[in-house]
Amino acid sequence: MKASQKLNPILVLPPVPFTKKSRLLVGLSGGSDSTALLSLLLKQAASQGAVIEAAHVNYHLRGRESLKDEAFVKALCEKLKVRLSLLRLKNVRLEARRQKKSLQDWARDRRYVFFAQLCRERRAWGAAVAHQADDQAETVMDRLLRGAGSRGLTGLRAVQELRFSKPKARLKIWRPLLYFSREELKNYLSAQGVSWREDSSNQKTDYRRNQIRHQVLPFLAHWNPQISKSLSKIGEVTAAQDLFLAQSLETLVKRMKFRFTPSAGYRGLKSEFVRMPLALQRLWVREVAERLSSGARGLSFDRLEDGLRVWKGLKKGPCDLGRGLSVDCRDGSVFMATL
Repeated sequence: MKASQKLNPILVLPPVPFTKKSRLLVGLSGGSDSTALLSLLLKQAASQGAVIEAAHVNYHLRGRESLKDEAFVKALCEKLKVRLSLLRLKNVRLEARRQKKSLQDWARDRRYVFFAQLCRERRAWGAAVAHQADDQAETVMDRLLRGAGSRGLTGLRAVQELRFSKPKARLKIWRPLLYFSREELKNYLSAQGVSWREDSSNQKTDYRRNQIRHQVLPFLAHWNPQISKSLSKIGEVTAAQDLFLAQSLETLVKRMKFRFTPSAGYRGLKSEFVRMPLALQRLWVREVAERLSSGARGLSFDRLEDGLRVWKGLKKGPCDLGRGLSVDCRDGSVFMATL
């Protein structure tokens, strides 16, 4: 797609979180957001010495459209002289069912594992992905509807490190577009005369995220026309608060006696845990869960609160938290292990 020329917006990315001469991978779907991200990085980060590469995943979910997306991305990278890495996947619905994951969760994990492998091979700092302000608003609303705690409401972080247990890998993520709306990015591409691809599945309401985008947020906009900006601001504010708590927790846990083992999981002193402020107790329960299982990112506030109550002796254990995790408290110690 190519929109008409309207205006010439100037979009300035935030400072890069890495040394200027680093290598950076860009997740490129061919949509307006990722196409704008690649264009902006080539103009701003690459001009400062960063080496920009791209990666595209073809899930073969939309037949000819998926093939056309891949062809578009290849042509774009050839035109811009950007090195491109491709991953072609098939039978993705079957694989998601086998792993007992939603298609969206499975596809995201597979994509990020691919990015992590490329970053290791290329010795890249990490990957830049094209989440923008509207994605942030949708994420905050989704987590609010799921009953997330304050950490869940942080939404998407500008810089994040993801950890994977199978295969064991880590990936640094940078989201430089969180301050720009979807419309602003399309206007930027239009002014530059740059085309992009539209994903027809984004218009369907089969998935929860699309229902929020096309039904929930427009409904709420009757009361607050700036609902997306308001939700995005909530994500930004709570992210800053969460960072402060995380730094406080990091200082505190250095004095705690605990250990992680592959067979037994986590074990720590109950007396040390109960001395912590409630906000840090909640944060530590989630931190331990995420260290033991990458799937713990999807644990609800209520499930984690069950774990907190077990560790404080307010609920009898062992307790199944879900996502393959169990908590217990006995003999003056608190435990968390994978099932």
